[in-house]
Amino acid sequence: MFKLPDTKRTTELIMKTKSDSGISGPELAKAHMDLGMLLAEHMDIDADDTTVVAVMRGGLFFAEGMYFQLGCKFMTYDPKKEVFKRPKTKNVIIVDSVINSGKTIRKIADDNMLIACCVINEKAVPHFDRQLYTARVSENSYVGAEVREQKGAVGPDTTMRLFNQL
Repeated sequence: MFKLPDTKRTTELIMKTKSDSGISGPELAKAHMDLGMLLAEHMDIDADDTTVVAVMRGGLFFAEGMYFQLGCKFMTYDPKKEVFKRPKTKNVIIVDSVINSGKTIRKIADDNMLIACCVINEKAVPHFDRQLYTARVSENSYVGAEVREQKGAVGPDTTMRLFNQL
């Protein structure tokens, strides 16, 4: 696993992305893009033979940041609406904003793909350890809902926050 180094910039961006930050909409989306760009800086891959796959909708902005930094190919994948078709490039990076259990990604990932996310639950790390690039690891796991504040195991849905829908 590769985790972004703790720098002032990384910490500022991560604080914006946390569910208790109160930040939504374009400011949150920009923080996801910036973290994606920072993470991509640490990937030593051939951009001409790489595809970033954004898991919709939550992974879109994080994946765009990686795409902008790498200058590679880009596609989206909506697990609720489509069957995954592996891109023909040698390198494939599956990107989501939050990985709780990893169930969705485990269905499509193979050993030759990289997995990137803004945050992953510590219990899901072993499923992707060798392939994983992340901004942070969290011990917390909660269900996203249409709420503005986190209460117990229920908190504001990251995708709804990204698209300013809370």
